[in-house]
Parts: sequence; C-alpha cells; structure tokens
Amino acid sequence: MLKRLRVGNFRNLANVEFRPTGLNLLIGPNNAGKTSLCSALRFLSLASSMDLESAAREAVGEVWNIPNAYLKERTLEFELAVSLKDGEDPLAYEYALTISTERDRAGSGLVLRVASEQLFITAAGFNRTPLMECKAGHVRLLHESRFLRQHDGAYVETTAPQDATMLSRLYDLDTNPRANLFKKYLQDWLYYSLNPRSLRDPKVVSDRPAIRADGANLAKAMFALHNQDPRTERDVIDSLKAIEPKIEVFSYRDPDPESIYLFLEDTERNRFGPQSMSDGTLRFLAFAYLVHTLAAATHDYGSSPLVMFEEPENGLYVNVLRTLIEKIEPDGSHGQFIFTSHSPYFIDLFGKNLVGVHLMKPGKPSSVLTQLDEARIKKLLEEMPLGELHFREMLA
Repeated sequence: MLKRLRVGNFRNLANVEFRPTGLNLLIGPNNAGKTSLCSALRFLSLASSMDLESAAREAVGEVWNIPNAYLKERTLEFELAVSLKDGEDPLAYEYALTISTERDRAGSGLVLRVASEQLFITAAGFNRTPLMECKAGHVRLLHESRFLRQHDGAYVETTAPQDATMLSRLYDLDTNPRANLFKKYLQDWLYYSLNPRSLRDPKVVSDRPAIRADGANLAKAMFALHNQDPRTERDVIDSLKAIEPKIEVFSYRDPDPESIYLFLEDTERNRFGPQSMSDGTLRFLAFAYLVHTLAAATHDYGSSPLVMFEEPENGLYVNVLRTLIEKIEPDGSHGQFIFTSHSPYFIDLFGKNLVGVHLMKPGKPSSVLTQLDEARIKKLLEEMPLGELHFREMLA
C-alpha cells in the first residue's frame, strides 16, 4: 500500500507531499493539480516497465513540458514509501528517483536521464538496507540471499544506460526477490480516464484481460471474467442492476483473438450491445468490474494495486455509485483507490471518510495539497453536506 509520495518539479507540482489512505478523493478547482498528481503516480508505474520517454508520453502525452514552468530547475524528483507483505512478513520500502532533463539537439524537446535511483527495504534481516542504488549509470544491486547469509560480496556492481530506470531492467531472479516484489507492485498500478468510444470498441488491444486506461479492452476483460470467475461476474451483474434492473446475464458473440462482442441480456432474453448502452452505463460497468475483481483478487505482495480513477461520476446519476464506493475498504485491503471529482454529489459520498479527502489549490510556482481539519468540517457538516461546503469554498 502506498503510504507517501513526494513530487518535485513535475508539471504544476513544485514540492508536494501526498499521504493517501485506502480510499481517497482529490478535490479542488480546475488546474489545481489533481490530474498532475495522478500523472506523477502513473509515470512512476510506467517507468518501472519502459524507458523514461515512453513513460512520459503515455502518462502526460508529451515530454517537453514535464518540468514546472516557473522553477527553471533541470531535475524531477520522486519519493515513495510503500508497505507490502511477503507472506506474513511485513516489508517497508523507500524508493527515490531523480531524473535530469536536457534540451535535445533540435531544442524543441527534452531528454530524460536517470540521475540517481535508490530502493531501500526494512524487514526481517534488513534495516533500511539498499536493495538497489544507481548514480549516473553506475549501479549496485543487492544479492539478497547472500546478504542474509552474511556472505561477503553481497553487492553486484554494473553499469546501465540512463534512459530507463534500473528498476525496469531488473530480471526476476532468486537473487533479488524483494526488489522484484516492489517492481511488480508498481507495475500493477492502474489509471482510468474512461472514454465511451473506447468502452464500446470490441477490438482486443491487449494480451492481458485488463481494461486499458481509456476503457479499451472492456469486452475482453468481461469475457475473461465470464470464463474464469463466474461468481465475481455475478457480483458485477448484481451491481449493474442499480442501472439496468432487468439484466440477467452477459453474453458474447464470435469471440476471437481480434474482437469480442459483449451483450447484456435481460430476463426476456433481449440483447443489448454497447452501442445501445448509455455512456454512464458503460462507465458504471467498468467501475463495477474494477471494484469486484480487485476485492476477489490475491497478489504476491500482500496488497491490492493502487487505482486512480478520474471523475467516475461522468454521465451517471451519482447515487448509483454509493453501493460501489461502500464496497471499498478504507484500509486499502481490497484496492487503494484515488478518485478525482468536481461533482458535489460525488464528494458527498465521502462525508464519513474525511481522512481520505485531499484538497488541492492552484498556486505559483506550485499547487498546494492539504488535508481537511476533521473537527472543524464535522461541525460544518451539521449545517450542509460536504459537496456544498466545497462548492462554497468553505473546506480550506
């Protein structure tokens, strides 16, 4: 579970610290930094499996404008504190990544390079022990089993190109299982900003049965659930009845490696395809799939993935989301969720979870992130709901 994130010089985040709980809501006006915070987390996740430029392009769409425009600094800084488990053994990780930026030869873009990277662990036999250290391409990797046996030469030294993190280059070997456990956790982070056109597309776009960030691959994800976990599929159907009370089953036509056609069937055996479903119904279906599959899943690192979800209420009567939000455990045991929203009605759903509400305000050079004063807000909630307090700018 993510305990702490610090971001320095990433878009409009000059020096921002975020301490999430299991269930979180980022609120604030436009251009306050909510999406930038999610993009920073997404960039770190992507950088654990691909080169820095590719991660930046997928996370924010371009590379040249990643540094904060007002700081004139040339380095980006990221720090993470994460708690996981290896069986029943608790593992506490600290990860720090500094990236240098330089203008490319054409002067129109940036070249990203790893300036330094460190991964520490505190666990049985480890006391803030470096699992991995990298500085300007010079790398030290810990041979974990050799270290625990107190053998000499526990560290292996090598070099690596600076266009990608050393974390992304780790081989899944018996020599560094704890480092790879952290890598696997980071790679499993999920980000969603759903697009109705992508949700409707029957095209299979991934070998994995997972919904992509824009909603693509939904039909394949549902088809895999249909075949592999019918009980969880039934939970999704039961949730979807909040919108489509007559739905009975999901059915599929002509599933093949390239396209899968998904249908809802009602109690009278009528079929409805994604083209006849509303945008809100498709968004709700994707959300229900995520909540139920994460609750049912088990992971090697003893924690469910981090899920970022931008404005899930779009196109929906917000009250239908209440039952799904209530299924998310605030301790993060069934997935650690971070939502962004502008809807007062969606914000109202967090009135009993004030510790997970984080208020962002725009600023120069940096956005500011604060948590609510619970005692003060609880008194104000006696007069009006949380969404109205946000609308009237009374939360700060």
